[in-house]
Amino acid sequence: MPAFAAAVFGFAKRVNERGIAVHYLPIVNDATRGEVEQIDQLAREINSNYYGRMTPQYVPRETLYASWNRGLALAQSHYFAPWNADDIRRAEAFIEGYQALDEGAELVDFDFTRVMLDRRFGLWARERRTDVPCLYDPTRFTRRNGLGPFFMASRALVQKLGPFDPRFRVAGDMEWASRAHSAARFQPGRANGGDFMVHGGNLSNTGGEMEEIEVDIIFLRRGDWKQLRPADPRALREAWESWGNSGGIALPADAADFLWGPEAEARWRRYRRERQQPASLRRLRLALASRGWFYSEEWAMAQRSRELQ
Repeated sequence: MPAFAAAVFGFAKRVNERGIAVHYLPIVNDATRGEVEQIDQLAREINSNYYGRMTPQYVPRETLYASWNRGLALAQSHYFAPWNADDIRRAEAFIEGYQALDEGAELVDFDFTRVMLDRRFGLWARERRTDVPCLYDPTRFTRRNGLGPFFMASRALVQKLGPFDPRFRVAGDMEWASRAHSAARFQPGRANGGDFMVHGGNLSNTGGEMEEIEVDIIFLRRGDWKQLRPADPRALREAWESWGNSGGIALPADAADFLWGPEAEARWRRYRRERQQPASLRRLRLALASRGWFYSEEWAMAQRSRELQ
């Protein structure tokens, strides 16, 4: 929280200097007393220095996308830019995105820096920084082409697409991006959007079970069978039948068999085991599988996607 508060204050000062009026709306879930004190202090500093306007909202625990929808409902701004508390936004990218939206774009996304906090080397975390190209691609939508953590969008686009689906816990931004794909006037940003901190407690980018399930649900809704990947069959089927299949979609028999048929659990366990291996071992396995010298579930999935195209 202290690092986040300092980042927001510096950001607000810089953006204010460029003449952009920002309404900061922290949606703080299930706040501790210490978190309330720090956010209230930040709001006093922002407001007293006229670096924009901050109005904290303290709410019970809810999904991230329910909080994003709450912020959109409470704000009156024409544009919005989500900022999760464990990341660091760069003011210059925000200013560029604001100008693009003001000139007619509806969606702006940026390159960003993934910061891995590796604690294997004692008490102090070692940072590994990797620059990641803009994820959103207006020409195609795959498992790799959702939204980056520092995207910006217009309220008009929300009115066109509808709000974020609050039933998603991890991949709601990707689900919204899937709706934006054929509808949004998109402009890629030139600047780096900020630092995305991967610390092990993130909702996304952890390869977690729920992320796998939710991404499959996105492509099931789109009828894009080639993008499906093995996930926990029981949990996936339960999620799909209880809330994921909101449009009454009838799955082809081969897609249902792939996801939760008799062989699905063994396939998922093999696939998950491979994906959790070190990068060097994964590359070796894929290289051997491409030559027919070794079986790889991950390679089999890539081949399946090609066959279904």
